[in-house]
Amino acid sequence: MGTRYDVSTVPLQGGYVAKRCPVRAQNDVVRPSDPLPPSPAVERRFALGRDFEKALATRLKAARPDVVIITGETPAEREAATADAMEQGAALIAAGRLPADPIGRRVGEPDLLVRVLTSQTPAYRPVDVKHHRTLEALNALPALCSDLPDPTLEAAAENKAMSARKRRDDFLQLAHYQRMLEAARLSAVDRWGGIIGVEGEIVWHDLDAPIWRTSSSGGNQKKRSTMEIYDFEFDFRLDTIAVARQHLADASVNLLLVPVRIGECQECPWWVHCGPTLEAGAGDVSLLPGIGWRPWRIHRDHGVRDRAQLAKLDPRTAGLVASGIDVPSVLEAANGSDPSTPVTKLVGSRRPAQIARLESAGVHTAADALTLDSATASYSGSGLSSLPQQIDLARAALGPDAVYRRRGVNALQIPRADVEVDLDLENVEDGVYLWGAMVTDRGRVGVKTGYRAFVSWEVMEQEVELRAFERFWEWLVQLRTKVRAEGRTFRAYCYNATVESGHLRRLAYLNDRGAQIDEFLESEEWVDMLRVFDSQLITGKGVGLKVVAPLAGYEWPVDDPGGAESMIRYDAAVAGEDEGERDTARDWLLRYNRGDVEATLALREWMDHETSTIQSIEALNALFRNWKLP
Repeated sequence: MGTRYDVSTVPLQGGYVAKRCPVRAQNDVVRPSDPLPPSPAVERRFALGRDFEKALATRLKAARPDVVIITGETPAEREAATADAMEQGAALIAAGRLPADPIGRRVGEPDLLVRVLTSQTPAYRPVDVKHHRTLEALNALPALCSDLPDPTLEAAAENKAMSARKRRDDFLQLAHYQRMLEAARLSAVDRWGGIIGVEGEIVWHDLDAPIWRTSSSGGNQKKRSTMEIYDFEFDFRLDTIAVARQHLADASVNLLLVPVRIGECQECPWWVHCGPTLEAGAGDVSLLPGIGWRPWRIHRDHGVRDRAQLAKLDPRTAGLVASGIDVPSVLEAANGSDPSTPVTKLVGSRRPAQIARLESAGVHTAADALTLDSATASYSGSGLSSLPQQIDLARAALGPDAVYRRRGVNALQIPRADVEVDLDLENVEDGVYLWGAMVTDRGRVGVKTGYRAFVSWEVMEQEVELRAFERFWEWLVQLRTKVRAEGRTFRAYCYNATVESGHLRRLAYLNDRGAQIDEFLESEEWVDMLRVFDSQLITGKGVGLKVVAPLAGYEWPVDDPGGAESMIRYDAAVAGEDEGERDTARDWLLRYNRGDVEATLALREWMDHETSTIQSIEALNALFRNWKLP
């Protein structure tokens, strides 16, 4: 996408703008209200990030005394010092500030610049420091890593047990620095950048590799590189800022964007403005889970701007649209035909698959075809394959009940066992410090029931994390073995297995338990209650445990339960000023973790007992068919 607006007066932008919401970039200019201050969780993350960068700089200086650390009172002084160090061919440059790129409208401060060894003239690759994990259990290609004593790409080697984590925000920031190096003619011929995470080594990424799956305007999937994604996102935000500045000078100039609900809204300072705007009336369609920018734009193009208008669409027609049938053509043919004309003549006998889909939807004749909804049919060709589900989400959000069975689900199926273990972990950026387990003996096997925690309050290091994990895993294996030896059934449950499974596999490869844990995770004894719930029930809201457990009447035994609060409590539990502060924080964390496993059990019991009382979303068909929009 080329720049459509004059961006020459837009202030030079750092790397963050490309990875943040474009509406935030717009609001940063027009300032529609007083912004919210950063939350304690955000302040904590920033503070820990700064501390981690300082600690990493100390380690780097010890490993490489030749590193050039840039200092200076002003940005201009630091920029000049960085340029001088690069011109001198310094091997490593820390805390630098790249030469400004006025044409590209960029400024940037990479944490580390690593000289390219194969270049005859000074050339550099960008590296950034991030206080999070950069590696995960092997799931694709091995990660390419180098250590601090020799942090070059040329010295990197494959980690056969780990894959690189793909964090889009990190990659976009590297792409920003890459473009700046290119503008200064100080870049490598290839485009690689590195991230140093809590593991303490550089994980390298090819910024030209097509690793991001995106959708075109027609709905087709295409893989794009980080550089392609970055160029689009950065240019779009420059346009957005340019128009916002014009709007400030002349109110007749319309802003480019209106608010859309996305994942980062929760921590955005402008949610105080966007939130009420989106929630007004029947609520914007983006308030529904899973509806991001592209579906939102498709709905808007079809005149559907809120959940009420979406709920009014016809699920039967939407199912035909989603299956790829050109419903408007069918309607056009039906309009000019005798009502008794068979559907085979409307679409042609050479399309048996389409005929079968139409007939399965009750469309056998032209008269049947004319019962389809033209507004819903207009979505044909949009590529919105999830349209039927989105209509049901809107209906669930606006319907009289809090929860419904999904379309086609006649009765809930909940996997149960004689002995059930509900599991939940608590972690911080450096690792997992707590594994909590609740044992329920439904089959009277004779095992010890109740809650137990495998926890460490030591400062987090890999050895500390592994010790807590080993105690937990050995206990779980012993319990599982005992139940199986009795000829009884065993199942372990969590809510959102992506988290627990990811950490289990990562830790397994650190202590040679990979095959054992893989066998467990791939068995029917490992159950993700999020998948059990989401595949059968629909609320029109999020499906996080804190959202759905109250359906079962469960309330957490602590105030403000949530991951953000648990991070703050962990800091106090480990490094509180006195024993009383530490004990209070530890008690809160244990009660919070116990609440998570109790909530998972309560949800399962509720689903098992209420299967016949929860009505299907199909029961709302008549309500919304005759519903008058507000």
